[in-house]
Amino acid sequence: MSVSPRLLRLPAGTLVATLLLSSCGGGGGSSDAPASPAQVAPPRAVSQSDLQIAQLLYAGTPRTPAGFYQETRPSGQDHVSTVHLKNTDIDPSLSAPLPQHELCTDDWSIALDWSETSAQQAAQYADLVATDDDARYFEFARSRSGDPDFHLRERVFKCAYLNRATADLRAPEGSAGQLNLRPLVAEELRTLSEYLWQFTGYNNFGHVVLKSSGTTAAATLTHTLVMANLERGGISAGCDRIDVVAWRHTVDTTSGALQLDVETLWSFGARESAGGGELCQ
Repeated sequence: MSVSPRLLRLPAGTLVATLLLSSCGGGGGSSDAPASPAQVAPPRAVSQSDLQIAQLLYAGTPRTPAGFYQETRPSGQDHVSTVHLKNTDIDPSLSAPLPQHELCTDDWSIALDWSETSAQQAAQYADLVATDDDARYFEFARSRSGDPDFHLRERVFKCAYLNRATADLRAPEGSAGQLNLRPLVAEELRTLSEYLWQFTGYNNFGHVVLKSSGTTAAATLTHTLVMANLERGGISAGCDRIDVVAWRHTVDTTSGALQLDVETLWSFGARESAGGGELCQ
């Protein structure tokens, strides 16, 4: 069997494979078979490296990116707690595993009644000192006599803005309610997504929002917060686990139905060190 000059110029491994293919009757014809397309890794969801993410988590600040939703603290108040009243605040018998969700009404007097009911069921009653509202919610400010550090802002969503009755705060994902604001635009979904984050367990040390971004499709809007979550000792006694997750709200622009899903993008090991953090396995 003769070997063509073209084959002699190929690397040895390629030459052997080609000769074997020819002896078995394969590779017929004058043209080579097309190569399989190369596997391209998906783009990284954030610009930060794993080491930078670990250092952010261990430092504890900043926990949100530039431009993220932020509330103005009331003048003269150093310690402010803000909550949205939930069905469990009005009826404490609704314990797990029954669904828990924020309340909504478009009637100021009903919202006030809920605030008063919640205050009366608290371990220590707090007086109503101010009321306010905007397009999204009613707000009732309360403080305790003789306790200047206690300032509580209780809020109730307006149903004309957001109805959370189908949501379950005890579930990590699923229905997130009905967004009734019109028109539905990407900026409004961004504001809502970042606002809701304030009232989750993610708004604590050990969690960092790395990126906040949205996408638009024909009939839906999606806004994603890419977060890093720290689990102490999640890999070994000396190595924590960091999960990078996508916390994603999607709204149907026709119906306003809002959906939340959570996807783990990747995980890695890290430990706290004098320099802030280092990677480990």
